[in-house]
Amino acid sequence: MNNEIVVPIDITQEEKSILAILSIRQFLIIFPTLVFCGVFFIFGKIPFLSELADWIGKLVLFVVLGAIASFFAFFKFEKYEQFASEFVVSKIKFMRSQKAFSHN
Repeated sequence: MNNEIVVPIDITQEEKSILAILSIRQFLIIFPTLVFCGVFFIFGKIPFLSELADWIGKLVLFVVLGAIASFFAFFKFEKYEQFASEFVVSKIKFMRSQKAFSHN
């Protein structure tokens, strides 16, 4: 008798390589955004704004950039079986590709 336990493996999921939380693709989308926001928060200044307005503007910018990066990293279109980042790249490649039109 064979006492092996067969564990089903979902090959459609990404392997979580970074701290067992993020895949490499997710890390490469999220990390540069965090670095940019951190560096801009410390060294950047939005022109023509006072201190408080500058701080609020940076906060709004960081929330918007974080939301966009999170959307690209974590949202998956089940209909197309693609993450949002892959979907956007494939749409851009399709729009830029040469198309052959025929008339009937």
